[in-house]
Amino acid sequence: MKMDSGELERILMERVGFALTTLQLRDYIVDLEIGVLEEEQGANQRIRFDVDVYIAGASQPIEDEIDRVLDYDFIVAAISNKVDSERTNLLESLVADLLDTLLVPAEVIACSVTATKLDIYCGQSEIGCRMMKLKDGLVGTDI
Repeated sequence: MKMDSGELERILMERVGFALTTLQLRDYIVDLEIGVLEEEQGANQRIRFDVDVYIAGASQPIEDEIDRVLDYDFIVAAISNKVDSERTNLLESLVADLLDTLLVPAEVIACSVTATKLDIYCGQSEIGCRMMKLKDGLVGTDI
């Protein structure tokens, strides 16, 4: 079944008792050497990341302090670590690795990552890869 973010959120809401928090990072652009084509070797490209991290529950933290929530810097750090590590050929590999990293914290139940190459085609065309993943234990046969 093809699933968009709205469908994923609906399923997650049902599974966690209709309380869901989404941390979002939008339009985070990095320069990255990525690609399999000869012209992509040795050259950086602008890659835009859009990330949704889903957490069960939707309540105010016990204290209004940053150490009581999953910090947004966690998302940026995960991207930076992947970008600064070994070279990746495919957006699909990069996105899959990011998903696995972002699903590590106990409170995270699902994640969606989109990586978009901004400068491949002339004009305003873009290409990219988007993956969504539920943490093990939440996956059922109806998803």
